[in-house]
Amino acid sequence: MSLVISSSFVISDNISGGGIITADNPLIGYDNIVNTSSIFTDTEDPEFPATFLANPATHLRWVGLFGSPSSDEHVTITNDSIFDIDYIAIARHNLFTAQIAISVEYLDVSGSPQDWVELIAPVILPSDGPALFRFPKLAYASVRLRLQSGLAAPTIAVVYVGALLVIQRRMYVGHTPMSMGRMVQQASMRSVSGNFLGRIVLGRKTATQASFQNLTPDWYRLYMAPFVLAAEEIPFFFAWRPSTYPDEVGYAWLADDAIPKNQRSNGMMQIDLALEGIV
Repeated sequence: MSLVISSSFVISDNISGGGIITADNPLIGYDNIVNTSSIFTDTEDPEFPATFLANPATHLRWVGLFGSPSSDEHVTITNDSIFDIDYIAIARHNLFTAQIAISVEYLDVSGSPQDWVELIAPVILPSDGPALFRFPKLAYASVRLRLQSGLAAPTIAVVYVGALLVIQRRMYVGHTPMSMGRMVQQASMRSVSGNFLGRIVLGRKTATQASFQNLTPDWYRLYMAPFVLAAEEIPFFFAWRPSTYPDEVGYAWLADDAIPKNQRSNGMMQIDLALEGIV
């Protein structure tokens, strides 16, 4: 559950829609160009193919072949429509456990021959939780994840590539980071005399609520409304305070209807998102 930012990506305060956008404005990664015909890997276990990476379900995983002829494994995504993109995100992987260094590269098509150029230097992620890689927004023809040789074959369930939604306002008090919103469904047993006999954990989940306020009406309709519509069916990556807490990234989905309302007489809007997910 981490955010990794390219060294070539410059975050500077700027004013947008009446608010100041900084490195701590929440990020939502829902825009996604990945499909079964646009994502490729160097190797794959026949029972766990690369096409699984285009499915948002986390129980379907791609598995590379351990000890393949190449010491590196590449997960390549082609941008056939040449959309502007600025992030890659992954969920349900083993890169920390297997101690696999991961980096991000793009295909430089301006020269001959074409060559791969590093966007984000190799890094060992701090956990096997969701990871989001942010880089300068451009219409890259292709981007790829480079996975160096590790202790085991690499496995990843979900890959998103697209343009981040940067929320207009930052989040302050009252928010529970998803990494801390752990909920347990359990049954506790006790004797007739009141003695504790043990506890059975029936299930676990991670949940939180993200409350966004003072959103200008034009910004909400242009940027937030399309996300809310898409989130009715698809999960997304969420970083609530990216610069201050880069290790608190979640792969989330809506747990309830997301209905905005007017907050102020000047048209400012607010919306509360009930989220469940994995960290």
